[in-house]
Amino acid sequence: MGMRHKLAAATAMLAAGALTLTGCAGGSNADGSTAGTSGAASKTYNIGVVVLDLQDPDLAHMTDAMKKTADEKGVKLNITDSKKDVGSELNQVEDLLTRQVDAVIMQPLDGEASQNAAKRVIAANIPLFILSTEFAEGSNVGYKSYIGVDDTVAGEMQAEYLNKLLPNGGNIVFAAGIYGASWTDRRKSGFDKTINKNFKIVAEFQAKGSRDEAKRNMEDTLQRFPSGKIDAVVANNDEMAIGAASAISDAGRTAEFKAVVGVDGTDPALKDIKAGTMTATVRQDSAGQGVKAVEVVTDFLKGGNVENRYTLPFTLITKDNLSDFLK
Repeated sequence: MGMRHKLAAATAMLAAGALTLTGCAGGSNADGSTAGTSGAASKTYNIGVVVLDLQDPDLAHMTDAMKKTADEKGVKLNITDSKKDVGSELNQVEDLLTRQVDAVIMQPLDGEASQNAAKRVIAANIPLFILSTEFAEGSNVGYKSYIGVDDTVAGEMQAEYLNKLLPNGGNIVFAAGIYGASWTDRRKSGFDKTINKNFKIVAEFQAKGSRDEAKRNMEDTLQRFPSGKIDAVVANNDEMAIGAASAISDAGRTAEFKAVVGVDGTDPALKDIKAGTMTATVRQDSAGQGVKAVEVVTDFLKGGNVENRYTLPFTLITKDNLSDFLK
């Protein structure tokens, strides 16, 4: 655990108040917020960042926004890539701790297994902030703030789109990301509880967020299901939707599919919607998340109050509003 408006637009949106702030327990203030400890005014803070996959266009876009904001704020970022591997994630965290960073921003790969890396940060008495993906529900890791989205909503919006597009239902192929990762599990949960009962998931595969893996899996699926047996593809992210759409196109079966839907709102996905190989994506403002994360951590390190949770909204993009987002 995604395209978009330019960074200035994302920053303007945040300033305009599109962000939802929710305080919760664990802070030192009466309103549930947490206050940092004010340091020397001239100190240049060093913030470690662990991203789960820098090869993902959405996450690359997010880190670009973070770098620009860090420059504006006068802080340094050490950005590392766990490459969708829990062992690598732990190694990256330990390396950041040896570098004596002032704070860590972590994008957890797995809701359960990634807690080991997070607890190393807490044990080192380094403030931890969670970006974009979350730990398993009920976890008590002790981070300062979560900055991201409510991934359950993305799955709900995918289902609502299909419910409206295909009121009589149909057969769905579901491309899952990484089982155990919050963005996968919560998007799937939101979809399952919202999709009408006259839809049926006839095939599901795990493609780990990868375009290539989704394409290979979709090619196999097309071999098993002849023309007319599949109505839609739903993917946990755009990269997998693009891969599935490519397999469908190569097989000459694009016209059979009434919907191919992803999540993130990446530029390649928007181009596929324009071309007609995808039909929709649920856009998350990854640049906005990255901007807000750097702002929150910087404010905390300078002694400011931060909320426990900051969530940004999703937007459904189809051919009807594509021109508002396509560069």
